[in-house]
Amino acid sequence: MKLIEMAMELAKRGDMDLSREYVNLALQYASKARVKIPLRYKRTFCRKCHTPLIPGITERRRIRSKILIRVCLTCGWIRRYDTRNPTRLKGSKIGRSRHKDREDGINRRS
Repeated sequence: MKLIEMAMELAKRGDMDLSREYVNLALQYASKARVKIPLRYKRTFCRKCHTPLIPGITERRRIRSKILIRVCLTCGWIRRYDTRNPTRLKGSKIGRSRHKDREDGINRRS
């Protein structure tokens, strides 16, 4: 995801319009190729306005009652993460156990 990394660098320099365009291009390429963007890159830009989120510049982070609140300073988009569950905070796949159950069920029937 070189485009998203380049968008972050441009946003740090202050060129927000070009950085948004890079994020849009990355999203278009991913959808055209039917490739999922890794979670660590997905969380680096705003889902609403596609602005790269840099704490203190384009993003505000607060912790209230063990919940991380991220706010985009460009459009006001809010995202909350529960810090009590570290697996969700890191971005591991939640539905992974269901697929294992399905595979085990198929193997048991055979």
